[in-house]
Order: sequence, then C-alpha cells, then structure tokens
Amino acid sequence: MNITITNNFIKFQLPQSLDLWAGSANGDKLALAARLLADCEFAQIDSSETVIQLPVKLVAAWPEALAVSAGLPRNCPFGCDLRLSSGLGQTGTTLSVRWLKPSTSVPLSQAPAIDGLKISLGTHTFRLQEPYFSVLELVEEFNEAGRTDPQEQFRIWAQIRAALGESAVGNVTDSFLRIFRVTSADSLTFSFTTDAHGDLQIDPVLLTSQFNSDDGTMGKVRALLESEEATLISRLDNLSSGASSFPLSNGTYVVVDERLQKALAAVKVLRKASPEERKRAVLHPEAVIAEMMGEDNDSQSLPPVFIETETYSERVLDVAEWVAPIVPWIKVESQQWLPADTFGFRIGGAEIALTETDLEAAIHQVQAAIEKSEKTALVNGQNVPATAETVSSLTELKDAITTRKDASLKGEKSKISKNVLIIQTNFQDSDFVHTSVSSRPGTIGLPDSLKTQPKLHQVDGLTWLQSHWTAGSVGALLADDMGLGKTFQALAFLAWVKEQMHAGLIEKRPILIVAPVGLLRNWEAEHALHLAAPGLGDVVRAYGDHIKFLKKGSHKQGNAGLDSAQLSTADWVLANYEAISDYQLTFGAIKFSCAVFDEAQKIKTPSARMTHAAKGLNTDFVLAMTGTPVENRLADLWCISDVVQPSSLGSIKEFSAKYEGVDSTEAIKGLRERIWQEESEIQNKPPLLMLRRLKNEKLKGLPAKHEHVIRKEMPAEQAQAYSHAIALKQIKGPQGTLGTIQALRAVSLHPDLYHGTSQDLSPEKSARFLVALDVLDKCFELNEKALVFLESLELQSGDQLPLILQQRYKLSKLPLVINGEVNTSTRQDRVDDFQSRDGFDVMILSPKAGGVGITLTAANHVIHLSRWWNPAVEDQCSDRAYRIGQTKDVHIYYPMAINPNDPDSSFDLKLDELMTRKRVLSQQLLAPPTITKQDYESLLNQVKG
Repeated sequence: MNITITNNFIKFQLPQSLDLWAGSANGDKLALAARLLADCEFAQIDSSETVIQLPVKLVAAWPEALAVSAGLPRNCPFGCDLRLSSGLGQTGTTLSVRWLKPSTSVPLSQAPAIDGLKISLGTHTFRLQEPYFSVLELVEEFNEAGRTDPQEQFRIWAQIRAALGESAVGNVTDSFLRIFRVTSADSLTFSFTTDAHGDLQIDPVLLTSQFNSDDGTMGKVRALLESEEATLISRLDNLSSGASSFPLSNGTYVVVDERLQKALAAVKVLRKASPEERKRAVLHPEAVIAEMMGEDNDSQSLPPVFIETETYSERVLDVAEWVAPIVPWIKVESQQWLPADTFGFRIGGAEIALTETDLEAAIHQVQAAIEKSEKTALVNGQNVPATAETVSSLTELKDAITTRKDASLKGEKSKISKNVLIIQTNFQDSDFVHTSVSSRPGTIGLPDSLKTQPKLHQVDGLTWLQSHWTAGSVGALLADDMGLGKTFQALAFLAWVKEQMHAGLIEKRPILIVAPVGLLRNWEAEHALHLAAPGLGDVVRAYGDHIKFLKKGSHKQGNAGLDSAQLSTADWVLANYEAISDYQLTFGAIKFSCAVFDEAQKIKTPSARMTHAAKGLNTDFVLAMTGTPVENRLADLWCISDVVQPSSLGSIKEFSAKYEGVDSTEAIKGLRERIWQEESEIQNKPPLLMLRRLKNEKLKGLPAKHEHVIRKEMPAEQAQAYSHAIALKQIKGPQGTLGTIQALRAVSLHPDLYHGTSQDLSPEKSARFLVALDVLDKCFELNEKALVFLESLELQSGDQLPLILQQRYKLSKLPLVINGEVNTSTRQDRVDDFQSRDGFDVMILSPKAGGVGITLTAANHVIHLSRWWNPAVEDQCSDRAYRIGQTKDVHIYYPMAINPNDPDSSFDLKLDELMTRKRVLSQQLLAPPTITKQDYESLLNQVKG
C-alpha cells in the first residue's frame, strides 16, 4: 500500500479493492482495514475501489499505532504554548503558537515546519495528531477574526479550550490567562506511595518521547513539570473517557493518545481497587495494565504504554536522623513470609525475644511510659526507648503475625499465596540446610566443545567449579573482578556438565541462566563465540517479547504462568530476573541441572520477592556470579550465599549479629578465611564457597591502568554558589544533612545545577567540566576514544553536553549516550557502533545503566565527571574499558573542583578520600563499600567553606 499526503487529504493506494484487501488483511493491517471501512462514508473512492482519499483531519484523530501501521509518521512529541497579543475582542488581537521541547517550557531552537498533517524539524517528520491539528486550524480562524470581527474571537477562544478538553467554556472573557501551555504524553510509569491505611497506592507519572536529533532514537522523559504531577493525581478521578486531551491546571493542557487514555482509565480503576489488587499491580505493573486495557502485554507491534523506571532510593536509606535503631529481626515487605513461631526486635546490640502474649503487653507498656513522659519502658526485663517508633515497630510485628495467621487459614483460597513460593527463609534460624549431596561423577578438564583457549586463571576457575560439582557441592559463588571472564568460565563449566549428560553420567535436565535483560543477548553472543555447535543445545528464551510464546493465564487473576513443557524439555533457558519472579510457580516446578545467576547482586535483598523466587528454584547446582558480592552491606553476601548454599553462613540473625556489629573486623577476617578460596589451594584442598580474583593480580598481560586525580580551582561563579551551598550546613537533622550533601554534590559538578538553571550549559563555569574538556582535547590530539560517566540525565540530553562536544570537536554526529532510558537493543547497537568506529570519539554514560554488562575496550580514557557514591559501582564503570580485549594503557580521570577559600576541605577531595578508604576495605576484607549515614555526617563535618 502506498500513501500520499496533501494539505487536505491522505490518499491510500491499495493493491486491490478495499473489500478484497480487507478480507485478506491480518495483524496490524487488519485494524487498518477495519478503520478504512468504517471511514468510507467520509472518503472519496475511485471506481476501482483501490484509491481511497480521507480528509486529513479525520486521519489526525487516528491512534498512533494505527497511523504508524499505515506508514504515517510517529506522533508529534513537542509541546506548545498559545499566547494572546492583547485582550479578547480587541481589533488586531492575535494568537501565536510557540513550539516547546518535550516536557519543558523551553522553546525549540528553531520553529518546526508544518505542512498539513506533517510537522518537521530538521530531517525528522512527525504526525500532527489531534487535538493539535484542530487547535492550529482554530488559531488561523482566530487571527482572521481579529482583523474582521473581533467579537468572534470569544467563540473561537472557547472552541480552542473545548478542543483541549476544557468542559466549562462559557462566559469566556479577557480575564482568562493570555498564555497557556499544551504538552504531549504517550506513556506512563508508576510512583508507589501508601494510602491513609498504610496500604500501597499507585500514582501515575506521565511520560513523553524525546528524540535524539543525531540518530533519531527516542527516549522517555517526564511529560509534566513537578508541580503539575501532583495536580494530575487530584484530577485523575474526574477525567472523562475518550478525550484526546484534558486540562491539568489553569493554563496547562495534556494531549494523550488513545492507548494512554485506556491506561489512565485502568490506573483510575486500580487506585480504587482493594489493597491486594493494588499490590499485584505493583508487582506486575506492565502485565496488569496491558490486561486491563485488553491488550497482549507482549505484543511486538505496539510500543509499550507502561515504562518501568529506576530509582536510587535504596542508596540513601542510611541517611536519617540518628536514633538507637529498633529493627524487627524479620522485616520484610510481604508479611506472610514471617517465621511461624518466634519473633522480636533488636535495639542497639541487644535482642529482645517476644511471644505473641508478650507483644501485646509490650505495646501497652511503651504507650503507658510515653503518656507519663518517661524516656524508657521496661520490656521483658530490658529498657527500651519510650517513643512512637518503638510502638510502631511492635505494632508492625503484631500486624505481621496476624496477617500470617489469616493467610494460613485461607489456604488455597488466597490469591496471594498462590502467586509466590513460600519458602524457609533462614531468617530467624537455619531452618533449611542444603550445602552438599553425594559426590558426582566427572573428570576434571577442558570440555571438548570449547573453541577459545582459556587464560590460566580461567582454567583454575573452571577446575574450581568442576571440583565443587564432583565433590557434591550444591553451589558456588564466582566473584571475580570485572573483566576476568566470568561468563566464559561459566559457559565452559556448563558445556562440561552437558558432556556428563551426553555420556549418561547424570540425568539430562535443562540449564537455567538468569541475567538482567540487557545481558541476555551477550550470553548468546558469548555462547556462539566460545562453544562449537551445537554448544549447550537448543535455547528457550523466557524474557521480553519471547515470553509471549510461553505465556499462560493472567497476572490480574493471580494465575499467570508459563508453558512448563517447553521449559522442561529445553537444553538451556535464558530468563531475566523479572520473569523468574513473575512466573515463579512455573520455574519452581521444573527440575534444573544448573541455575546460573549473572549479576547476582540482583538477589541480594533478603525480603525481596525476586530473591525468594530464586531461592525457591529446584536445581542440582547453583552458580552465582558477581564482581561485587558486597555492594551495600555484608548481609548482601549472606543473601547470595543463601541462594548458592542455603544456611552455609547460618541464619541472617546470627550472621548480622556476628559480622555487622561495630567491632566485627576480626570476625570479618575469619569469615574471609572461611569462605574465600585461595587460588593456590584449588588443586589440593576442598573447594570453598567463593572464588574471587582481582584484575590487577591476574591479568598480567593487560595494559597498565593509570589513575589521575586532577584538581582545578572553581571559577568565580561556581565558588560563589559553593559558598551558598555550604551555608545549608546550618540546617539541622537528616533533611539538612541530605540537602546539604546533594547541594554540594550538584554545585561541585556545575553551579547551574544548584541554581536549577541549566538550560544553556556553559562549561567555563565548572572546574570539573574544564578538566574534562582538557582531557578530551588530549584524547582528540591522540586520536583516541573516551568514556564520560555522568549521572545527570539533564546534562546528557542532546542539546547539552553532547552538543557541546560535537561542536568543539566538529563531530559528524552527536556523541552516543547510554542511560536508563535506552532500551536493550538500542544500547547494544550503540556499543557496537562505538566499538567499530575509527579515531577519536566520546560516549556519555550513566553510572548504573552503563556500568555493567557492556564492553567498551575501544576507549582507553575514562572520565568520572560525576562520582557515584559506591566505589564498587564506580570501579565497574572503569572496567568497561579496562578488561580483557583492551590493547592500550587505560587512563582513569577524577576531576576535582577545588574551593579557593579552603582548598583542602573541598567536597570533591573529602568525598574522594572517603571512597578510597571504602574501596581498600572492600577489596581487603569484604567490607561494605557503600557510604553510611555516619559517613555522610563525617563528610559534611570535614567540608568547610
């Protein structure tokens, strides 16, 4: 089918008559055929019925998915504002339209060209969807009336507001706003809050597409200003269905596509649903929304209307007002997972055990002490703080036990209990111990199917895994440093296990590999690279669009599952963590020979549903892989180990008490000796739980790595803003601490981020930017590539740092960007593009999105323009370039903005000192590398103005 677009009509040239074409249409074309048949009464059709002309205005009202299937452009992502030149009803009053960048009030750098249904900016063309199309027609009519019949402006003004969804349009006078803004939204995400009863509540956050003017790829940004998002919540319940736009506040309107209208209607229903239904929507948001909209959530033909986004709240949990913490021994989100018999709480280093009878009395004792203004209350012979927090903690435990009892009484009638694997948690005691079975057959050596010659340390790693297997171990933790080839070692081991199956030494069962979705393509690529065909055999993909071929049941009804027959007969299965969690009843019922967890820090949280799903798998052997076995706290190691070898480190209560106390250094040293396998002992001693080799120790042939801490005095404007930020130290309490730290962090990167005025970025204002540009200038002279790690999504946008770099170095295209808004396929395409280009180039990456799962050895310069709080994460970022495959010396740069008034106490320097200490402790002792509340407070005390 061919289409021709004119100012007034869209002409569709069909290969045969409309009736015949519609009769043979399928897929996307079926919906298009149905729409063309429905619109026939408005169409001009030639005698052969193969040429159909529809009015442009009619096609402007089509849903985006339908228009795209017909070959029309994507919807216009821009916003606009409409401005009256003077009062309504006055001769000469005109209405002007100014087009805005998506999700902002900032005008586009150049006005787009409008031609009928098309709106173009540069080489990119979009469809002018409703109500934009009608509004622009009315604007022309309005301006004509200003010259001939000024009073007619009142009627047209009302029509414009009505087109934008305003229901009350009578009595329009010139007292109304003379400027109003229209913004476009095409998808949404969720923000989770709690309602008045403490139950989970869902707040929608509207998103819009923002295109990269260099390569035309689309990313998602918030469609509304922060102040407008709160208004959306209050207006949601009053939204009428079927409206293509609606007023958000006085002077702001939102344009929404048909599918987003349905999604908002679904959210409207969910917000009024029962707490159990809202909880299911929180656990399976994309699936529940799609089902409520009547769509197949896994359809490849429609762009997702729900977008999952990342937050960083877990990384700042320790920033709080310091009080003696009262923490339940078992503090989990899903309360039905509590242990059955005993419970209690911990205050400082003391643990107070309670029975259910004691608990009720304890609550009354603390409440009575509070009423008497006493500081402590006596509970089971120990003094505890008489505070609201103590009452809250005790009440939480009481409610949790009640919930658990209610759930057990409901049995199979409870939909929630049907949707999760209730496991023995090993929280309170070592209820489930499973560290070894009978020895297994197998001869240690390289598998026959291995095509790539392993390095010496990889041979040792394979030998260690094989020793675990033959000794009857149920699992191992391979915690090699980034870049040492953990994936290669795992594939070699799995190929060896497959050979044991083919030889009839062990039962043939599928292998399960679980990884973040962004790494699954890499697993297949590595499989093809290192193993001779057929390698591990036939693969079943249980993630993304592939999962629709396995899907059965409904998340909303609580019975979602996958086709277990396909999974159980596969040679190997590739799945993402979310699939394992969402379909845990299916995966838990399959007997796997091996389960591999790549980036195993994804299952480091004891209370997380995903972690419980992983622990519930039925598998002979578990291999967990992570370069950061301790990411936030030492309990991370306990949780991963409890997946690999349950109870090998005891219960979490015992582990936390022994290794996470104030004076635990010696105990941690003992833990290291107990679980950390020395490579020299692999050949002659039983295998220990964990093998960890550091890159600087093992890759002797790897080029040198040079670290450069570069200090530069702040320019005057940055120094002045820094002084203002320092003044925030006067604010006391946790919010003051956090606010000051964030302000100093922002201003040390760029003063405009502190002022909130970063629309036109000027590198000359920032010491760090000046250092980064100096480094990049040298890279340009050397014709070498660089990676720039930068957390701020705002500064990553195409008209900010990428544009500055393109203009400075006269690049043919904007530098590539990888952040959380770049999907898996596009991310890999950008990696491949960067790796294959010759000569100087720069890639800009977010530390979290670009810090794992990708190889960027084409670059040998890494600039940490902004610092991530966790040195382990920062090291992962550097390791994108410093890893196997690198042929040049690698240079790591840490730009430091120096306060001219007190250089040695500058925020950048003190943060660098803190991260260096954390990094050394982490490498030597398994100490947590994250920064604690006490670290924040100490850091703030050292920073002076």
